[in-house]
Amino acid sequence: MNESPESRAKSDGKEKEPAATMQCFHEIRFHGRGGQGAVSAAALLALAAFDDGFEAQAFPKFGSERRGAPVEAYVRISTTPIRSHNQVYTPDAVVIQDSTLLHSEPVLQGLKQVGWVILNSEQPPVGASTAQALRWVAIPASRIGEQFLGRPLPNTVLLGALAAVTGWVSLKALEQAIASHLTNKGEDVVKGNIDALREGYRIAAEKQEQVS
Repeated sequence: MNESPESRAKSDGKEKEPAATMQCFHEIRFHGRGGQGAVSAAALLALAAFDDGFEAQAFPKFGSERRGAPVEAYVRISTTPIRSHNQVYTPDAVVIQDSTLLHSEPVLQGLKQVGWVILNSEQPPVGASTAQALRWVAIPASRIGEQFLGRPLPNTVLLGALAAVTGWVSLKALEQAIASHLTNKGEDVVKGNIDALREGYRIAAEKQEQVS
């Protein structure tokens, strides 16, 4: 699995927000279906982490290359050089872009205890997190994507939710990553994705406030 130049970035040492002043190493695994933008979401997250002053790495794993087939993508965010280039087997968070994958793919496999599950769904499945002490955040990302993009694309909505609950990257950096990554698709697409990102961030932040 080769990494594209835009999906693997190294820190330039500049202080950004959040500042990379404390040692950290986060691994995120994205699960989606072909056409939902899982690979793009991973690339955007890595670009945002780089802009926040971290080292970052992102790359996909493709199975059957057909629309609707399961797709995985991986991101690593670190304050130190990243030496690993293999798939992410023990993530700190998983982002699940299609809730039906819970029943057909091992999307929670290897997820660390009290790890984050960012799920495209109106609500978590019944009994979620009871056995594994996982932290579930369910966001109706497809519905929000339809609202802001005219299509049920969940990826930027879920990125906003991930940023809100983990604080691993800043909302500002994600906005900048979207603006630069999607600029060739036009102002309307950029604005729609940033609005979707902000809505995912807002909803997830509110959910966290209710829990705390």
